[in-house]
Amino acid sequence: MCAKRKAADKKKILFSDEFYSDMSEKDMLHAVLIRSPFAYGTISSIDFAPKTKIPEGYVLFTHADLPAKKQVSILGTDIPVLCAGEIAYKGEPVALLVGEDRDVLEELKAVVRIHLDKKELKKNESRFSRAYRSLSVSLRDGSPLEQSITSLRTTLENFTKPKEIVAKRKIVVGKSEDIFSAEEKAAFIVEGTWKNQISYASHRETDGVLAQVKAGNLHIATSSQWIGQCLNTVAAVTGFPPEKIFLTRTKIFSKTTVSLWQNGILASLAAFAAIETGKPVRLSLSRAEQEEFIEGTSDISISHKTAIDKNGILTAMEVSIDFDSGAYNPFASLILDRLSLAACGIYNCKNVKISAKAYRSHNPPSSHVISQLDTPAFFAVENQIQKIAEITGFSPVDLRQMNKAGGLQKHTEPFTFSFGRSSDAINAVALRSDFKRKYTVSRLAEQGRYEAENDQPYSPPLRGIALACAFEGSGYFGEDFEKSPVSVQVTVTEEKKLVVHAVPPSVALKEIWTKLILDSLIIEKRNILFTGETGDDSPKKKGNAVSLPEGLVGNASIKTILLQKCIDSLKRKKFDGTPISVRKSIPTARKKAWSQAEFSGTPFYNTAFGTCTVELELDTCTFREKLRKICVIIDGGKIMHPKAAENAVHRAIAHCLASLVSEETLRCPTISVQFTQSEEEPKQIGSLIYAILPAAYASALSQAIAAPVERLPLTTESLFKLSEEHRHTKQTATEDKQ
Repeated sequence: MCAKRKAADKKKILFSDEFYSDMSEKDMLHAVLIRSPFAYGTISSIDFAPKTKIPEGYVLFTHADLPAKKQVSILGTDIPVLCAGEIAYKGEPVALLVGEDRDVLEELKAVVRIHLDKKELKKNESRFSRAYRSLSVSLRDGSPLEQSITSLRTTLENFTKPKEIVAKRKIVVGKSEDIFSAEEKAAFIVEGTWKNQISYASHRETDGVLAQVKAGNLHIATSSQWIGQCLNTVAAVTGFPPEKIFLTRTKIFSKTTVSLWQNGILASLAAFAAIETGKPVRLSLSRAEQEEFIEGTSDISISHKTAIDKNGILTAMEVSIDFDSGAYNPFASLILDRLSLAACGIYNCKNVKISAKAYRSHNPPSSHVISQLDTPAFFAVENQIQKIAEITGFSPVDLRQMNKAGGLQKHTEPFTFSFGRSSDAINAVALRSDFKRKYTVSRLAEQGRYEAENDQPYSPPLRGIALACAFEGSGYFGEDFEKSPVSVQVTVTEEKKLVVHAVPPSVALKEIWTKLILDSLIIEKRNILFTGETGDDSPKKKGNAVSLPEGLVGNASIKTILLQKCIDSLKRKKFDGTPISVRKSIPTARKKAWSQAEFSGTPFYNTAFGTCTVELELDTCTFREKLRKICVIIDGGKIMHPKAAENAVHRAIAHCLASLVSEETLRCPTISVQFTQSEEEPKQIGSLIYAILPAAYASALSQAIAAPVERLPLTTESLFKLSEEHRHTKQTATEDKQ
C-alpha cells in the first residue's frame, strides 16, 4: 500500500469533543422513527390516514424502500432494520419519517397507520383470531385495543407456547446429581428469589446520527461505541461503497448493550435518508425512546437455595437465573456468562449448581450498562447472605469472613479469583460503621416489634443496618476477548508529537492518561494525540474499525497499565527526531489462564474488591426511609489519583441513591469512602458501588421492617404493603401460639 493510500485510510475515522446534537448543516432535515403500537401481529402496509395533507419535502420510508440489506446479523442474531411482516415487540421501528421541521414530523407521526395482515389473522377460529380480525388502526387511537389484544395473546401463549431459549449456561461443582441430597445433615436451608430492575437513566444526550453526502463520500457523525459494526451496517444497508464512508465519533455517555448495536442501525437509516434526499439528515431519539428502548432494564430473576452447617459454613448453593432477553439480544450469552461468574459472589462452596437461561420474548430488546452486567447477581447473593444471617443468628461479618474465598485459592470451582486485602476491608468497614453493635441492637429490637402494645402510630423509627461485598473484574477473557485484543501502542513522530493508538473510553480517563504522560515525559500537552488506529499494518489488523465494542470486556484499567508501561519504555529513549514506537500487550500466560471452552480458570485480568455498610431508619407513620450513614471501603490496587477516585465513588453513590426508590431521590448526610493502601497494579472500580450499595440498602431495609425486600426499585406504596403484610403474618403467628 502506498503512503498516500495509508494517509487516506487514517482519516476515515475522526474523534470529536462535540456532541452530534450540537452539529448542524445547511438545509439539514430531521428524521423520526415510526414505531409499532403493537407487540404482536403481521404488518401488511403502512401509510398516512386518508385526507392527510403531506407538506412538500416530507417523506415516509418503509422496509420496502431500503436499497440493499433489510436486516443485519450481529453476533449471529438477525435484526431487521425496519420491521416488515411479523412484529417482534411493541415499539419496534417500522418506518422512518423525514422532513424539515421536527414539530411537523411529530404531527405527521400521529396519523401514520399500521395495517395488519387480515389473512394471517384468519388462519384459525380461535378467540384470539376473532378478536384480532380486520384490525387497521392509527398510532393515535390504537392503545386500548392493543392492550386488550396483547393481554389475550400473552395469556394464550403462556398456555400453549414454550419459551424460546436463546442462551443457557450450566455449572455443577461437587455432587452432580443432587447437591441437596444430604439436606438432613444441614443445620439450615434458606431460600430466596431476588430481582434488581433498577434503571440508571443517563439524562444525557440521546442516541442519534448526523449523516450527509459530500463530494461523493458519505459522512457520519455519531457517538458510536462499536465503530466496526457501525461502518459495516451502514455499508450493508445503504449499498454505499465502504471505502467512501467516513465516521466522526462524537462524545459518548450512554454505554449500554442496546446502544452498541442499535447505533449502527440508526446510522444506516440516517445515511439512507441522506442519500435519498440529497440533504444532511439528523436522526435523534426522544428522551422517552432513550429511556424505554435504549436504557430500559430487563427482567432478571435469580433464585438461591443455600445449605449451611451448624458452624456457619456454606455446604451447598443452588442458583437459578432466568433472564428475559427481549425480542433481540446479541449479547445474551455474554450477559449469562457474567451473571454465572458472579452468581456465588465472593463465596467459596464445595457443592454448587448454577442454571442460567435467557429467553426471547415480545418485550423490547433488553439492555444493560456494559460495566454493570453482573450487578443483579451480586444483589441476589448478598441479600441471600444477609437473609441467612437473620435466620441462623450468625454475624453477617463472621459469616462472610468464614466463607469468603481469598488469595489465589480456589473460589467456587472452576473459577479462581484474587480479592487482595478483602478480609482487612471487611473488618475495617465493620469497625468504621460500628456494625456489630448496631446490627445486634436492631436484631434485638425486631423480636418484640409486632406485639400488640407496641403497634402504635407514634412508635420510634425502625432501624436496620447491613453489609454487602462484591468484586469488579477487568479484562474478561471470554470468547470475545480474542476478537478485541487489548494492547496499547505509543508513537513519537518526527515532529515530536506523541500519538497514543488507543481510544480513551471516557473523558475522565483521557485526562488521567494525559496526566500520566505529562508527569513522566517532557512534552507539551497540545502535542499529545489519541487515535482509534491500532498502529498495526498487518493484514489481519489493517484499518481503523475496532472488531468489538469499547469497554465490553472491561479493559479501561488494563489499558492504563499498558500505557504506563509504554511511557516507562519511552523514558529510557531520546527524542531526537527519530520516530519511536512502543507497543505493550497482555502477557500470553495471563490470557491462557482462562478456558472459555471449559468455562474454567481465572476469568479476569484482575479484580477489585469493594464492601459497604448502609444504616437507615424507617418512620412507622409516614413509611419514609431515612439514610443515616454509608461507609465504603475499596481495594482497587494502587490508586493513581486518590481525590479523583474518591469523587468518582461519591458521584456513583449519588447516582445510585437517585434510583433505589421510584420517583424519589434518597440522600445520606454521612458518607465515608476509603481505599486500602496497596502497591498492586491499578484495578477498575467504576461499577463496585452499583454492585454493593443496592444490596446493602435492601438488606438494611429488610432488617428494619423484619421482611425481605426482594425487588428494587421500591415505591412508598410497595414498602407499606410489604410491611403491613409481614406485620399481619407476625400477629397471626403470635395469636396462634397464644
